[in-house]
Amino acid sequence: MKKNKIVRWLFGKLYKFRLPEMVQYWRFGDVARAKLVTLDSGAYGMVIEGEKYPLMGFPRGPVLFGPLARLKHIVKNVIFNEAWKLLEEGKTNEEIMNYMKSVAFPLIIEESKRNKYDMFPPEKLCPAVKELWRAMDAVGKRMGLDDWFKDLRDGIAFFFQEDDAYRFRFQWVAKYINPKSFWRKIYRFFTRKPYSFKKELELVLNFLENAEIVPDMKGRIKLIKRVMFSFLEDKDFGKLVEEIVWELDWKKLKLSKADTYYFRGKYFKVDLDHFDY
Repeated sequence: MKKNKIVRWLFGKLYKFRLPEMVQYWRFGDVARAKLVTLDSGAYGMVIEGEKYPLMGFPRGPVLFGPLARLKHIVKNVIFNEAWKLLEEGKTNEEIMNYMKSVAFPLIIEESKRNKYDMFPPEKLCPAVKELWRAMDAVGKRMGLDDWFKDLRDGIAFFFQEDDAYRFRFQWVAKYINPKSFWRKIYRFFTRKPYSFKKELELVLNFLENAEIVPDMKGRIKLIKRVMFSFLEDKDFGKLVEEIVWELDWKKLKLSKADTYYFRGKYFKVDLDHFDY
């Protein structure tokens, strides 16, 4: 703890002399000229006039305000708002998961099917989303899951591909999670303790909540954490999440320099691990 305080103090002093790089176009106007490009990774991206890095993804107005808006509205209402209501009523995790399986997921899957013509093919997805799609696809095939899981996979990839605010947060969290890392293996070897994704996720989501600036987002992270734990405690979905966690290459999910560059332009303490805001 003392070491972390010293590191944060040093970074804080350094950043006063040299501020971290971030997106600039918002300083000069509400819009900037941009063009679609195919990046070296094969993914679609945008080159924005005057910016140092390309922006991963290619946000399209009709998609943002049409299919994506509908999907986000459904997720907000049938998962988060309804989950909050059930929690307030004192429902158990089992009752919440029964609702998710019978009501929430079928609605989300049906909406994902409606959006299939607006989705990019896997090879054109951002690297982090492409890895998430790959891991879910591999687990689905290995576990022999039906077509509903493919639609869920595509819907989740579509959501993170088109909404960079949530994608950046997901990638920010990924920086602190890697069950297959060298140091995790060393820790498990000496302590003889099995890896606990739930315990690690709880710590990281608490950190994520502290990094949020807007009170509404802090509350949303609390609710996401509560719903995620319901998933992890469910026999079926807990096993599915565990398989995906171990299949993922977490290094491919981390924020790149370009991602961080654009993320610093949003209401979020991107560098919270380096200095106090």
